[in-house]
Amino acid sequence: MTVIPTFISHSIKSVLALSFFNLVACSSIEPPLDPIIGDTGQVLSATAQSADVLSYDLQLEVFPDKKRIQGIGTTEFLIISDTQQLELKLDSRFAIEKVTVNQTITNYRRVGGILTIALGQNIKTGSKVNVAVYYEGKPHVALNAPWLGGFVWSETEAGLPWIATAVQGEGCDLFWPCKDHFSDKADTMRIRLTVPKGLSAVTNGVLQNINNIGTNKQQFDWLLSVPASDYNIALNIGPYTRIQQRYESVNGVQVPIEFWALTEHAEQATTLLNNDLSQQISYFEKQLGPYPWGDQKLGFVETPHLGMEHQTINAYGKKYVRDENGYDWLLQHELAHEWFGNLMTHEKLNDAWLHEGFGFYMQPAYSLAKFGRSAYNYTMYKSYLGLINCEPVVKEGQISSEQAFNSDIYGKGGWTLHTLRWLLGDDVFWQATRELLYGTADTAKLNYPIETRYRNTQEFIDIVNRISGKDYTWMFDVYLKQAALPELKITRNDEQLGLYWSAPSNRPFPMPVPISINGELAVYPMMDGKTTLNIKASDEVVIDPDMQVLRQLPIIGLCQENLAKRKKR
Repeated sequence: MTVIPTFISHSIKSVLALSFFNLVACSSIEPPLDPIIGDTGQVLSATAQSADVLSYDLQLEVFPDKKRIQGIGTTEFLIISDTQQLELKLDSRFAIEKVTVNQTITNYRRVGGILTIALGQNIKTGSKVNVAVYYEGKPHVALNAPWLGGFVWSETEAGLPWIATAVQGEGCDLFWPCKDHFSDKADTMRIRLTVPKGLSAVTNGVLQNINNIGTNKQQFDWLLSVPASDYNIALNIGPYTRIQQRYESVNGVQVPIEFWALTEHAEQATTLLNNDLSQQISYFEKQLGPYPWGDQKLGFVETPHLGMEHQTINAYGKKYVRDENGYDWLLQHELAHEWFGNLMTHEKLNDAWLHEGFGFYMQPAYSLAKFGRSAYNYTMYKSYLGLINCEPVVKEGQISSEQAFNSDIYGKGGWTLHTLRWLLGDDVFWQATRELLYGTADTAKLNYPIETRYRNTQEFIDIVNRISGKDYTWMFDVYLKQAALPELKITRNDEQLGLYWSAPSNRPFPMPVPISINGELAVYPMMDGKTTLNIKASDEVVIDPDMQVLRQLPIIGLCQENLAKRKKR
């Protein structure tokens, strides 16, 4: 397990997970992933940009004993610029039986994981086309799910199959033909999973039917009728008990809750729902607005890996163990991603901190509301000790998913929000957060379906500046776009206290500073990045006693020292 920065990061690849990969890759008998397949969200080709995905229909049979899958993946495209071909991606380890266009077999070209499908003629803008790929094979096995993703073939203590997928960094093409880009969410997706009798097949959306196939198979028919990033589609197969409840959302809708737990853990799962989830969903809806997918389900499924924010069916593998936070942090973190990542999705990988920085910060924020200031400070302090400060949180240019998800997008992103909340005050901070998510701050009465949206860092900055009536661009420029932290230089003699900010790249940084003098706390402006205070030699002075301002302190080192400390862990 990898801690980023003080919580176990279950959303993406991490530095330690990559080290794990280096150790096991050489001994793996499985061929390595094609780089195209192993990195989701890459720049779309001109062919891929010629069509918009309207819907997916995946019919898939899973053979646990052979660790194989066989399926038909159908994609309905809307042509948005005249084209004679379409593009999908699918891991090259799968054998393709045939590809059809509007139910007629067609030619296709396969280069690695890229399928270029001939349409037979020039298809005009505005037309709709159905492409079906018939395929089978052994999917890539996750080396260390969820950080290094793929299929997880496991067993319960009783020896029954227990299977999951987690592909956030790699993408959907590890097990079904798809566009594999977060910028093109299908409006709907139907998923029909056939598994041996005695097992349940659980995925996104609403369960429509369970159909018997012969005497020893069952097909679970699911329909997801809201847009979702294709990496969020997940398969979960095991001897599950389906626990069903409901709660009344802030908008008055009765929202279905489902937890698919291993049968032997059904009682523990019910306790988790009744205690942790009930309080957590109440907090999120109070601060943000209605759960985004109330017309689908608020879903969790027990998995053999730690967890992942799979829209409407979050993976949970923490084994129901309570931790020092006083609540189940994994349940809470994945729930946060239903807003930060699934409702609001980063426009580019460069803006991934909008998922993970907010996802991280919602945990200390919840601790503050549930247990008070000491619990909040404890969580923030631990995360501060884990900052690396070697790379900007928001990078420039084209980047890979591995580059996007460096550890500081969690803790440093969260600390940016911590300082921002202090500067803005609670009302403005949460108003800006709601606008980021929903496009409006008046969220309580929103009806389903709730519109999803793409966001980038600049849009959030613009929202903050507009609502606050002040320009905080300088703060985001230093915290998010520079690797090093700003440092507050302090000089003192018997008569004066001098302060000035030294920011990376000599950026302007007029951050006000809270100072306690003889127990009296006040906030001092630093309009030019500096200030001088008259004091006495006997005065007891504490700079920023509550650590409201993110800055370089001697309790952590600079980049290379921080990396060295991490390697020793």
